[in-house]
Amino acid sequence: MNLIETLRTALPPDTVQDDAPTLEAFSVQGVRPLCVVTPGNVEELQVTLRIAAERRAALAAWGGGTQQLIGAPPTRLDLVVRTTQLNRVLAHTPDDLTISVEAGMTFGALRTYLAQHRQMLALDPPLPDRATIGGLIATATDGPRRLGYGTLRDVLIGIAVVEVGGRLSRGGGMVVKNVSGFDMMKLYLGSFGTLAVIASANFKLLPQPRATGTILCRFNDPKPAFAALDELDGTQLAPVAAEYLNRSALAAMGQSGVCALALAAEGLPQAVERQINDMSAIMRRHGAPSIERLDSSEAEALWSAIADLPQTATLAADEAVVKLSVLPADVASAIAQCEASAARVGSSVAINARALNGVMYARVRPVTAAALTTLTAELPGLQWVATKLPDTPRWGAPPQGLDVMRRIREEFDPLRLLNPGRFLPGV
Repeated sequence: MNLIETLRTALPPDTVQDDAPTLEAFSVQGVRPLCVVTPGNVEELQVTLRIAAERRAALAAWGGGTQQLIGAPPTRLDLVVRTTQLNRVLAHTPDDLTISVEAGMTFGALRTYLAQHRQMLALDPPLPDRATIGGLIATATDGPRRLGYGTLRDVLIGIAVVEVGGRLSRGGGMVVKNVSGFDMMKLYLGSFGTLAVIASANFKLLPQPRATGTILCRFNDPKPAFAALDELDGTQLAPVAAEYLNRSALAAMGQSGVCALALAAEGLPQAVERQINDMSAIMRRHGAPSIERLDSSEAEALWSAIADLPQTATLAADEAVVKLSVLPADVASAIAQCEASAARVGSSVAINARALNGVMYARVRPVTAAALTTLTAELPGLQWVATKLPDTPRWGAPPQGLDVMRRIREEFDPLRLLNPGRFLPGV
């Protein structure tokens, strides 16, 4: 039997699809699989990966498909493994502020579930109603509120994955503080599907804040905006988000202005009011001509739009999204360099930056493959590139520890069946 026949024999009939429309819909950067498998539970996921190993079939995991354009195309692809049927809450202990969910659950569904208990997973990723938990972990996705709450690395307390060959492996648990030792579960954060297929994850939660406040501060020049951020960073104020938006980013959100800072505070009502008032005073001292206090619905719409700015699910043929990471003190110069480099190649660039974290996203358009190659060579702190353009750089400079990463990949996937070619060279 061939691969498809073997899968259909071992799995329920409707689990395996190989019709042309499905294969086209689940192509990974133009590379079509032979079939698409949608396991209904972890046991079926294990069977799928066991058969893949036996048949030496290359595979890619697919959750919501929102981040498949990040990184390089796979060098080969036999099957796509969808996780969308693994979408249950496995355990939730509200009093302990912990939860375990399957990897195919969307972040939006999890957020809705937790809202019933007035709790939250403090993350605000792009396209939350499509993005799955497993995909967010595999790509180490962040959001504007990482300033106040950290990233997935800070809230992930346990994980279950299925390795090549079908073995179910677990790391961490359902307690906020685990014993010391090797934190194996963090290996899968940002591994881009090269080590295993994530089956479920455990998180520590937070109560929903009793009050929130947002101000949008427009500036006529980036220099005073960053001067205001420097002063804010030297105070005892604790905004949960401080996002810098350039002119093109504002325009993409239907806003006007040269640049702006979006600032948010959360917590007890009196504390939020004090923080909003004090932050507004800082912005005024640095010459912000417009400081707008948003009501709850306006703030929700603003932060949702900001979170979606770096989305990579839908890109035009002449478009790219670039992630950069620099020291917070270097954000202003990095943005200026990015804008100047984009102008030299005839492109417009929409930049949103987690300015006090040093993380920036740049959406570049129009751009050719040659122009993107030139542009990325000039940009500081390049982490990854998402684009449909062929023969362009997809990753920044190799990180320290690349040899260790290669040895880990060799240990977990010696046959190079998981997303071959997608990640860094040899990883």
